[in-house]
Amino acid sequence: MVSPLYVGRRTELAELRTAAAQVEAGGSARILIAGEAGIGKSRLVTEFGGTLGADWLIVTGACPELGAEHLPYVGFLPVVQQLVQAEGGSASGSPLRTLLPQQDVQNSRLTLLHELLALVERAATKRPLLLVVEDLHWADGASRELFGYLARNLGRLPVLLVGTVRTGELPAGHPIRQLVAELGRRPDVTTLELGPLRQRDVGEQLTAIDGRYDPARAATIHRRSGGNPLFVEALAHDAPGSARSGTAQLRTLLQERVARLSESARPVLAVASIAGATVGHELLTLLVGRTDDELDLALRELVERDQLQTTATGYQFRHALIREAVYTGLLPAERRRLHGRAARALSEFPALAAQGLPAAELAEHWYLAGRTEEAYQASLIAADEARASFAYIEELRHLERALSLRPADNPERLTLLERAMAAAIPAGAANQGLQHTMAAWELVDPDREPGRAAEILMFRAQFRSRRDLTARADLDRALELIPTDRPSYTLGIVHYLLAIDEATARRGPSATRHAVAVTEIAETLDDDRLRCRALAAQGDALIMTGQPDAGVLVSRQAQELATAIGDDYVLVASVLWECAALGMAGRFEELATRCPTAIRQAELVGMQKWRGPLLAVNLAMAQVALGHWNQAVETIEEALASEPEPLYAMVLRAQLADIHIHRGDFDQVAGLLITADEVFAGSATYRNYILGYITSLWCELAMARQEPEAANREVDLFLQHCRDQRDSLQPDTEGLIGVARLQRARLAAAPRNREIAADVTRIRAALADLVTLIPTGSRLTEAYRFTIKTALGPGLMAEWDQAADHWRQLGHLYGTAECLISSAEAALATSNRAGARRRLEEARDLATVYGGTVALDRIAVLGQRARLEPPTTTPEDDTGLTAREYDVLRLLARGLPNRQIAAELYISPATVGVHVGRILTKLNATTRTEATAVAHTLGLLTD
Repeated sequence: MVSPLYVGRRTELAELRTAAAQVEAGGSARILIAGEAGIGKSRLVTEFGGTLGADWLIVTGACPELGAEHLPYVGFLPVVQQLVQAEGGSASGSPLRTLLPQQDVQNSRLTLLHELLALVERAATKRPLLLVVEDLHWADGASRELFGYLARNLGRLPVLLVGTVRTGELPAGHPIRQLVAELGRRPDVTTLELGPLRQRDVGEQLTAIDGRYDPARAATIHRRSGGNPLFVEALAHDAPGSARSGTAQLRTLLQERVARLSESARPVLAVASIAGATVGHELLTLLVGRTDDELDLALRELVERDQLQTTATGYQFRHALIREAVYTGLLPAERRRLHGRAARALSEFPALAAQGLPAAELAEHWYLAGRTEEAYQASLIAADEARASFAYIEELRHLERALSLRPADNPERLTLLERAMAAAIPAGAANQGLQHTMAAWELVDPDREPGRAAEILMFRAQFRSRRDLTARADLDRALELIPTDRPSYTLGIVHYLLAIDEATARRGPSATRHAVAVTEIAETLDDDRLRCRALAAQGDALIMTGQPDAGVLVSRQAQELATAIGDDYVLVASVLWECAALGMAGRFEELATRCPTAIRQAELVGMQKWRGPLLAVNLAMAQVALGHWNQAVETIEEALASEPEPLYAMVLRAQLADIHIHRGDFDQVAGLLITADEVFAGSATYRNYILGYITSLWCELAMARQEPEAANREVDLFLQHCRDQRDSLQPDTEGLIGVARLQRARLAAAPRNREIAADVTRIRAALADLVTLIPTGSRLTEAYRFTIKTALGPGLMAEWDQAADHWRQLGHLYGTAECLISSAEAALATSNRAGARRRLEEARDLATVYGGTVALDRIAVLGQRARLEPPTTTPEDDTGLTAREYDVLRLLARGLPNRQIAAELYISPATVGVHVGRILTKLNATTRTEATAVAHTLGLLTD
């Protein structure tokens, strides 16, 4: 299935367009497009040809794979035919008859070359000519010479000569290698080496093929395909429940290529596949059993034919799919025998043992060799090594293998399950961890071992929390199993987990009570492990009681203590709470700086898969607030590609849906955003945690689509939940503001509909009551509170201006723009067109920064009513400056400070600051003075 969307070749297309412009200006250009099979050489030529105007003549030829050396000039036969047809004549009486089918006339090679060049010249005098010869690697000798002749003798003819050639799979000394090397040395020949697609390109390609947007799937296929577009298209068939025909066909294709290797090289490649994607030279030597000269000869062929690549210590497969195809081509007995040989070599040979090869490799070979006992022992050692290296995902994998190698009634099974549970926490493997806790619970007797049973329940609670926030029942049961009349470490941990669960459920006072309980137990036991957990829990609770700035300080205290005692678990958790507190405090610049450092901290201690996704949620929040929406998309997609646990994946997808809504990509939203009914079916904690945000997104989607009645179901469920939880719940400000804005949109869309007016009045009354429950103390919550109240009231221009100021002070571009648009609407309602213009201009500047298509469309509609002038035309240059940035640059060059520039342009000083920062970046300047100098040098300030 070919992708209908062409992705990932912007640079190469730009190179070709530059060459085309050179031809249109009266010159010639020559380009070689090189790359491995399937990399997209022909597709690039096709896409480029489609961009040329009708005044171009495009002629193409191609060299066939079979029988090429037996038919001279075969690659140019279609070229000559097309050129002759374009000329309106025939080749009768011309030496070119030699090139045409069924012609036996022989002419001197020199005459033939001159005649073809003359034919090209005649065609090019009428209009620019694109002459393409594909698959030069299969060209016969005469065609290779002819292509080289044209490349050397086009002179100034308006011709763009393009040849495509496959690299790799060609033996040393192949004639095309000589031609490519010769042409590559010429300054007038450009070689475009097509490399693999990036992961994002693969994601776009897959979405275009079958409409499935899934960053995790894109990451997997990118890894397996090596970024080869042909391989991606084949693997796109491997959807869940499919027959995997794509992989089967691709494997057959790759096995056919392997079959073309020599009898000497094929067995070496087969043995290399046993070792995995990479293999050390010493191990390969032992497994192959050949002399050094024989092995070197075979390896040289494999490297030259692009099957293997060299590494510092050995070799790796060019593509994981090549290794997979070769490996599956071996007989089962052959695979087991070779794995056994590899295991013995790793165990017995001192030279390999001295390299300190990990036990994981040995365990893999013993397992695939069918040696159960050896594989079990090696897996346990590999698990220990992985844990010592903070590789918790690998530790879990080895423990699960060990479990699979022991019968269910083995006395060691419960201990292994407990180890697997402990590894699954930092590994970010909630589904696997839950399975192990279920199995462990069946093996423990709560009456005989209440403490052990409670620990299993606490593990299960954590995994359930990370799946769907259903931890509370297990935590309550664990509390019943532990004596509460005497302090213990286990009792402290239960209260810690309850504190986190309550904070997640937005029940701040209850979270605080449990955090205090942890503190009291820690002091009684004089236990620093519990002390730092108590601080972490307090930091999380402070966020939910409207004290995020205090939460930042307490979370940092927890980090200091956790670092001092070496508790990585609490260290990473408290870093996460710090980031969450920064976000709730509206300290977005700090958050954007802190999150990347926090993510690296999680990586260093092996907890990236666990805590990384939530840190990415916080980073994306900051990026969205600051207007860096493209960066936010990259952050979210990268986090989703790591296949995070279910709860975190849901939040990340919702964030991505948020951006797509405001950019008008409504088709993308359906597969990302869950419904309020789905949220409502979950636990109370789940509803408290996410229902407000989900409701706000459905409200925004309804408004963006201009279907204000479409989100009524979501609004009703949200208000019902708020009523049910009124006494214990901190209202979700995202939900409140979304519902409040939607009610204004409903009234505006149907001003005379009494039924809608009555319903809006009912909803507004409920919202007004809920607004009183929003805690005070945070600049962000104050911005929300004031905006919600303004949306619920008459919505005067002055009130919207004040709301905009709240968001402006936070540096929140979207919040500022939305309030400015509402303020402009209020201004127009009183015929204040000048006031509306000023506000819409600033809103347009902000929405342009973050790419808010929906907001820009609203501004354009209102601008017509306000007689707002369209943006001035941006001068044609390569700086990338917008029209507004040119306005700022001209005033900046006059030496005006931000405040005076803001006054001149009727925008805020903060907005000016955003523009100045972007101007400095685009002009590669560090100061305002330097930017002015660069602008004068580039001729941007000639007026």
